[in-house]
Amino acid sequence: MRNSRVSYRRIILYIIFLILMSAASCLCVAFKMYALLLVCLPLLILSVFKLISVYNGIIGRLSFIIKAVKNDDYSFRFSENPNSTENSFVNHSLNQIKEVMDEKKCLMREDDKNFELIMECANIGIMLLMDNGTVVHANSKALGIFSMPRISHISYLRMQSEELVQVLENIRPTEQKTVRYYTEIGEVNLVLSCAEIKYKEKNLRVITIGNIGKELDNQEVEVWEKLTRILTHEIMNSLAPITSISSTMMTSLDDKEKIGEGLAIIHSTSDRLMQFVNSFRQVTRIPVPQKSPFYLNELIDNVASLLDFKNIKVDININPDDIMLYADRSQMSQVLLNILKNAIDTCEDENKVYNIEINAFIDKEERIHIELSNDAGKIPDEVSDNIFMPFFTTKREGTGIGLAISRQIIRLHGGTLHLSKNTEEKVTFLIVLE
Repeated sequence: MRNSRVSYRRIILYIIFLILMSAASCLCVAFKMYALLLVCLPLLILSVFKLISVYNGIIGRLSFIIKAVKNDDYSFRFSENPNSTENSFVNHSLNQIKEVMDEKKCLMREDDKNFELIMECANIGIMLLMDNGTVVHANSKALGIFSMPRISHISYLRMQSEELVQVLENIRPTEQKTVRYYTEIGEVNLVLSCAEIKYKEKNLRVITIGNIGKELDNQEVEVWEKLTRILTHEIMNSLAPITSISSTMMTSLDDKEKIGEGLAIIHSTSDRLMQFVNSFRQVTRIPVPQKSPFYLNELIDNVASLLDFKNIKVDININPDDIMLYADRSQMSQVLLNILKNAIDTCEDENKVYNIEINAFIDKEERIHIELSNDAGKIPDEVSDNIFMPFFTTKREGTGIGLAISRQIIRLHGGTLHLSKNTEEKVTFLIVLE
């Protein structure tokens, strides 16, 4: 333990000297010893000045220690040697305060390290958020999900997903929300949960983030249920008239005209059912890609030459212009045709000039990005949630297999296809190939 005995000698001498000079000055005035008063008054003023100097020194040191605490700096120490300072007793007290605060700070740092260690041990992404969107802390799992080395504010995620930022801004304690997040390597389905804690005198939201496990399984079951309903609907729509007409024909065996009409209807219905089955085969039996090297710009030029863009301005940007793919050329042509045909179909107003952009580039991970965009307006949410589902279509003559087949082809090539942007200003489909 440090010696707590501090000399108060100098400050006591100043006070005694002030009292003596005050008394001497009063006596000089009372006995009219003005010559002696001329000596006492300067000494009195000097003693007052000394005490004021001590006071200012105390205030200065208090201000210094307050600023040091605000700046999280505890490296200072005041001299306690009475031979070198007039404020050794104040310095001793301030040093004791500093030591106590330093100990508390060390304990807080240990608590912070333990808190961060607990967050790092969690097998799920965790973020501590302030209400203004500031990220107080994010563990490595969360940073890994977002593919970012660090993050200080949720606004930095806006480039990847506007939907994710809105969910992080609005999610409240006890709520759980699902969001799709698009990274450079493809689409990630995330589930976010929220709780509230008070940490360092601040009310913070604790957001847990994870790739969907059970939730994703539930979505997969839902997709299969939808697909089953579609298959059942198509098959029943085809079988119902066949059953009805065949029953009628059995009661009219002598009426050749009715039998002929019935057979024609059965034939057309069977043909439609066969077309549906063939479409289903296309989705489920995509051949293994026969890969070969070719230039991307040649592929895009060939695909563009097959389409009638009408009142649409097409802008193609490939950087660098000699990007080469190692893929199945015919399958990649089919993918680009499907996406571009859908884009052309959405440009319905013949009196308006639309824009279609085809951008391609290579990222730092050597992945090839192909962006196909149009400005025909946002795809409704109820449609965008189902556009990759087989046989889902909003077109009267559509089969609903184009985008489903396209995504499957890209997956067979080891890549991803997703709707990366969906706003009134721009709709973008992004293909990422390894």
